[in-house]
Amino acid sequence: MEKLPQNLKKNDGKENQTDKLIVKNKGEAMLQIWKKFKKEQKENYFYLDFHNEKHPEIVRKKALEFAKIIMRADPNLVSKDTLLKIVGSAASHDSVLNMAHGAMITRFRGFFDADIPENLRIMMNERGILKGNELLSAEWLENELDLYVAIDGTPIFDPESKVEMINSIAATFPEFNFAATIQNEDFEKYFGGVSTKNDLNKYRTGIKVWQPHLKSESSIDTLAVATGDLRSMASSDNFEDYRQSGNEEFRELNLGLKLKLEKGIETIPTVEKSELIQNILKWVKSQITFAMWQKILFWESIDKNELISKSEKSLEIKQALKERYDSNFDANVLKAKQRYEHLEEKYGKITEREEEEFYAKAVDDSFRELLYEMGFSSTPEN
Repeated sequence: MEKLPQNLKKNDGKENQTDKLIVKNKGEAMLQIWKKFKKEQKENYFYLDFHNEKHPEIVRKKALEFAKIIMRADPNLVSKDTLLKIVGSAASHDSVLNMAHGAMITRFRGFFDADIPENLRIMMNERGILKGNELLSAEWLENELDLYVAIDGTPIFDPESKVEMINSIAATFPEFNFAATIQNEDFEKYFGGVSTKNDLNKYRTGIKVWQPHLKSESSIDTLAVATGDLRSMASSDNFEDYRQSGNEEFRELNLGLKLKLEKGIETIPTVEKSELIQNILKWVKSQITFAMWQKILFWESIDKNELISKSEKSLEIKQALKERYDSNFDANVLKAKQRYEHLEEKYGKITEREEEEFYAKAVDDSFRELLYEMGFSSTPEN
């Protein structure tokens, strides 16, 4: 059976009025749902570096910001109900985080059966897990939505609203290509103005993460939640947000490294430290291309969205989004590049100096400093 948080009771389809919660309106219900998922995320995943209780909060805030920009340009596209649906989906989209533990964790992602490749399905079946995290998170949200009724017993959330919130969670499912090359046309279109003097050309190939269930027909709340989940840090107006989120994701994924560090840095052989130095540098480098791709995918999702395209205020919406986010993407790309090139220059050649007398100490010092750079508890002094 699925591995669910203990307090999640699966809906058997039977109505039991005594289990219902009477509220005045959707706003009151959503406030309770938001509080519930915030509490559960903290209790269930406090130990995770990235997907702890802070992540859904960031997604909620960033998705609401995105939607309100559209709302100011065209109030017909975004209503109070739209904003409430964003809160529900953002709060619950990562409420189930089943994973396999190894040198790196393997998340059991998926909303539709086709999302789950055969090798991942085998791992899930071995653990008695039949559904992907996105689907289980959506089911949990649906169970919560079904609890709320008006004083006369009428459900607070209509079927259409529930479907849209579930679709928003489905849209957060990611696909990966670790060696995707930005084509000439896109590179010139999105980075022509910043690349000439900053030499971004050599970073055109790298990790591309996209959301296959974010469609042209997706609602604004789905577009906002998907954007907030995947692109909010790359489009932040503070590079430190982007840097720290990348560090947190690295620490969360690299469980094997964390376990080794718990035993003590001195237990890790020099040759392995050299390999880990290169792995850290590769990760830092990947953050450049990741942000570049996110800018491209950001605009592709907006340009293809039918609701925005059909709006009489389409140009105003895009201009407002451009003014808010474009320079942020560019600044984070350039600062990620600056960070990587600084670290590469300082640490990238250390593994080529094996003949030097103090090679082991140089590797150890460099490793400790990079761990500190990535936010591990180990510092250069200990």
